[in-house]
Amino acid sequence: MISRSPIVFGILAAALLLSSSASAQRREREKDKEKEKDDKTTVSPSTPAPGTAPAAADTSAAGATQGATSQGGLDPKEGAVGSQSTSTVDVSGTAGARAAGTPPPGAAEGRGFMDTRLTWTFGDDDFLHKTGELVPLSPTFSVGERPQYRLFFDNLNSRFAGRENLTHLVMYKKLPGFIEGLTTEAALVMRFDLAQLAANTGNLNAAIYDSGSYLRLFYATGGNEGKTGLGLTFFPLDTDRMRLGYLYDLSWGGTAAYINQSIFPRLQGSAPGAKIQYDHEKFYVYGGFKTATIIQPQQVLNPGGGSEVEAVRVGETNYGFMAGAGVDPLETLRFDVGAGFFQQGKFDLEDVRGKSVYTYGGSGRVLVHQNMPVPQSIDFLLYRNDPAKPLILFKPEKYDANQFAWNVSGELDVLRQQLKDFDTAGVTRDQTAMGGAIQGTVRAGYLRFSATGIYRNLNFVVRNVPGFIPFNTLPASSKTDPELFGAIATDYHIPSAHLTPGIGGGVQLPSTFRSEFTDGGVPAQRVIIVRQQGDQSILPYNKERTPILQARVSVRWDMSEMFALVGWLQFVRDNNGTLVVRDPSEGSASLRVFQSPNRVGAAVAVQARF
Repeated sequence: MISRSPIVFGILAAALLLSSSASAQRREREKDKEKEKDDKTTVSPSTPAPGTAPAAADTSAAGATQGATSQGGLDPKEGAVGSQSTSTVDVSGTAGARAAGTPPPGAAEGRGFMDTRLTWTFGDDDFLHKTGELVPLSPTFSVGERPQYRLFFDNLNSRFAGRENLTHLVMYKKLPGFIEGLTTEAALVMRFDLAQLAANTGNLNAAIYDSGSYLRLFYATGGNEGKTGLGLTFFPLDTDRMRLGYLYDLSWGGTAAYINQSIFPRLQGSAPGAKIQYDHEKFYVYGGFKTATIIQPQQVLNPGGGSEVEAVRVGETNYGFMAGAGVDPLETLRFDVGAGFFQQGKFDLEDVRGKSVYTYGGSGRVLVHQNMPVPQSIDFLLYRNDPAKPLILFKPEKYDANQFAWNVSGELDVLRQQLKDFDTAGVTRDQTAMGGAIQGTVRAGYLRFSATGIYRNLNFVVRNVPGFIPFNTLPASSKTDPELFGAIATDYHIPSAHLTPGIGGGVQLPSTFRSEFTDGGVPAQRVIIVRQQGDQSILPYNKERTPILQARVSVRWDMSEMFALVGWLQFVRDNNGTLVVRDPSEGSASLRVFQSPNRVGAAVAVQARF
């Protein structure tokens, strides 16, 4: 009798093979459909400052300056970028996968590290002077990033210089909701600043911190591949990515107190909040709020009894409210507006103690563009570690030898801040802070050119204090000068060699505070240079500010999609820096004198971004 077992096993094996073959064919068809959709999430190509890797998420000035940003940074609209010759990319590693627009190995669940930036820099920002001769100090050639490498026109659209060492842990999950059309997603985003860790200061709060963790609901109201609809985003930890303004250097309403960019003075901890936004193919509108705990005086009855009142300082909740909208009336035209109101605690000055401090204002932008997407800053975006739609943060600039692309934008930000009247006891009044920018970028084939102009009055420079004299208006007898600067830059990409040489330069007139007085019956004045909050120089008596000149020549060699070698030579002339020395005529008295104005530096950087 012939056993039927081998026959049965053969039939089962054949069935399994046929099933496996059908499944494989079905998977291939699904992959082809997904490829045809081409629905990968991308950020507009970068334009680096010379001496940096490509700045993520914005399209702007060639070589140095950056474009304006889209408001809020939530849910950026995906746009087409220029064409580029097709090349084979090895996707066996994380960097190759990111470059190819596919999920990296191990990211199938949307969990892991992303937006990693590593930079090895060797150089000297001033080899004309010995260490200790000038302020800020400039050691001889060494490895490491220096603040002096960043010129005033570098990376205007980012909080970072472009040579940082950091990474982000993003635990991301996205699932369809039980309600038709509803999508749920959440991300825990932690930033690891490796340079802060290496500094061994013991301050882990500056090295490991939240970088925009969120929970989000999105209800699709139209086709458009789920891009039209109502979104509700909750920030359980911090809302620094939710700001007003469009160019990062002019933005306001942030909460990053550790870098002097918090709208909430005396902020304790972080500032969580929420945002609701409706997105349409042609427009968006949003509203949001944030809360902050601020230490402020509170009047209470004396615990010993009686009617005596005393002031105690407690942490109290303060609110910030913001709203805005944007519209594209034409394919090449964008209008954006936004407004906000922020409580900033109570005055702790004797004659106005207990009265409210607050800031309110608005921002607006007009952008005309052709063959360039609306620029956005990476520092306003939500992180999504979505394996189905990889967020390609450092996508190289796309060049087309036959394409002419350009954009021009203008931005205005006007704030009103309730401060104590310096000249009148017991009175508070509003003080105006104003800033603005005009930018233009042109890309013709492999050539890029840009020009930028920025205006900031003194009150806007110190808007987060608030006030040049903290919580006080400017004295009526004082005079101020606004900050003005203009910069131009250009670079040229040589595709056959993967080289991009560039040159950029600019002129800056820093903001000033000027007091006039009489010294022994002789009129005199003292000028204080204010470059930014916390960076000031006092000039000698009766001396005025002078223009600051900065320039840089650079060359970038891209060695792969994620690896580059950059070298640059820079020149700075700043005759507004001073030193305090001993007066040779009196011996014991101090005398403020100008320090040497010229600095010449050079450096080379090896960079990887993935």
